[in-house]
Amino acid sequence: MLLAIRERAQGWFAWLIVGFITIPFALWGIQSYLGVSSNPVAVSVDSTEITQQQVEQEVRQFRDRLRNQLGKAYRPELFDDKLLRKQVIEQMINDAVLSETAKKWNLRISDDFVRQYIQSIPFFQTNGKFNAQAYNTAVRNQGMTQRSFEEGVRQDLVKQQLRNGIAGSALATDYELNESVRLRDQERETAYLIVSGKKLAGDYQPSEEELKTYYDGHPQDYMVPERVKVEYILLSPEVVGAGVEVTEDKLHAYYDQHKDEFQAPEERKVRHILVQVAENADAAAMDAARAKIEDIANRLENGEHFDVLAKEFSDDPGSKEQGGDVGWISPGVMAKAFEEAAYKLEKGKVSEPVRTPFGFHLIEVTEIKSGGEGSFDALRDEIETAYRRNQAEQLLFDKAEKLADLSYETPDSLAPAADALQLEPQQSDWFDRKGGKGVLASPKVVAAAFSEDVLQEGNNSELIELEDDQVMVLRVVEHETEHPQAFEEVKDSIKAKLKREKASKLAVAKGEELLKTLQNGSTSLEQLATDNDWKFEPAAAIRRNATNVPAAIRDAAFGLGRPESDQPVIGGVALDSGDYALLAVNKVVDGDPSKMDDTARKAAREQLARTKGDAQFNLMGRYQREHAEIEVATEN
Repeated sequence: MLLAIRERAQGWFAWLIVGFITIPFALWGIQSYLGVSSNPVAVSVDSTEITQQQVEQEVRQFRDRLRNQLGKAYRPELFDDKLLRKQVIEQMINDAVLSETAKKWNLRISDDFVRQYIQSIPFFQTNGKFNAQAYNTAVRNQGMTQRSFEEGVRQDLVKQQLRNGIAGSALATDYELNESVRLRDQERETAYLIVSGKKLAGDYQPSEEELKTYYDGHPQDYMVPERVKVEYILLSPEVVGAGVEVTEDKLHAYYDQHKDEFQAPEERKVRHILVQVAENADAAAMDAARAKIEDIANRLENGEHFDVLAKEFSDDPGSKEQGGDVGWISPGVMAKAFEEAAYKLEKGKVSEPVRTPFGFHLIEVTEIKSGGEGSFDALRDEIETAYRRNQAEQLLFDKAEKLADLSYETPDSLAPAADALQLEPQQSDWFDRKGGKGVLASPKVVAAAFSEDVLQEGNNSELIELEDDQVMVLRVVEHETEHPQAFEEVKDSIKAKLKREKASKLAVAKGEELLKTLQNGSTSLEQLATDNDWKFEPAAAIRRNATNVPAAIRDAAFGLGRPESDQPVIGGVALDSGDYALLAVNKVVDGDPSKMDDTARKAAREQLARTKGDAQFNLMGRYQREHAEIEVATEN
């Protein structure tokens, strides 16, 4: 293609090419004079404008944080792109509202304070001292300038100043503290029995007619979405770097030139106890999780062993059975709050409860390996990887340009491009418009695969630029339109569903019938259990954060009123298992604030004040947002 242009680039043909090139440049120049932005505003909040580019960058960074935090558990298909983008925009609006509020209230952070704060960040330090080169490298890797990074830090510090000014001023009175402890430590003596849906359903088997009727009545539940299989050529620094010639002399030379980049980070061996709670959980769930982690912290302070409590209470399945042991960590591996807490701890010390997106953690550092300059021999593999990547980045542009040209010149095959680049095209599994796995999860890849030119016309895609300096060209090799799964394919899952529904309906019906009998006082839970051979748990004291009873039963028990005149309060609740629980609360014992020592009382007061402060700060934020002028572009 390029050769043909070169041969014809004479006379009127050359002038035609010049015309086509000149017109876009002329229009671009006019656009800049007219003030028409090529980076449209996505959201405006009072005087703050958030551009589409900023939104895209924040979405990418949010996905990167999810990928780093979840590790191998990360599955891109679980995070709907539209929903994720909406959440990111909502957070950016909230941040802009706080920035505008801080501006109105004349809150400021000096240049010196910003500089000192940045220099105090452990990630930018070597042997306890600020490393300017490490700082510059990290900022460049984020695609930012020093000025933009420092301005971002300044904005974060101003918002933290605003938060501290409001949340830090909250106080907890003696009355509030006593009421909080009374409710927090309340115990309810509860007995319950389980009405088994499976037992009531017996040998029930849905008929063929029932299965077919359900299948015909729920067609959308059993649709296979439109999907494709693609073959693709992926170029990345790793792929290109695999062909880079490596010698010991070249590696030594590279190491000598980049010694500051090969500092061995300080590593810490940690263990933790996690009380899981969703980041967007309601106040009740958050308070229950916080109370549970504080109770565990108190037990640790009273001498109980960390590993024993981790095995009993931790919600982290990966470390629970190892006594909470996570192993060695280094900077950038764990969630930010977790890492910051771990690197502030002395060996053998346990942190205060730490909040991350996964819940509340108690962290203990068991061993510490100091960092420092790494030797060539110790870091040889890392040096070779860095060298290959450095060389690959220089080669990648040329290879990407070659891939784009060859795949365009032969639009119905990737073979010529693959042969020229000495690469084997990769084959994907089926994926739909939600994306596939790995690089196939990228919205850019999905958009290309389902575009008219690629899907309908059968052409190779244009060059797709992905994250981490990766580029790709793909073509569709198989395509299926949306279609229903065959009845025989889903028959077993429908059968299981109908059996569960039948069992649940029978359990609820029987349970509600027995509930009326209990409320009439004509029988007791224990007698019902004996007569019907139901599972029965005798009365035992449970607390709000109890984990030894099903959560639905615990919540139902604390939702009932107080028993009067020694008569138990009766209730019932359907369980997620498809069973039904009948329960009786015999006695309520409130928490006793007078039993708390000064240390525990002080900690509880501080915790309550923090909770109040957070609530007041959130209330202020909602008020400011309601009174802000917010405009969101319709395409978002």
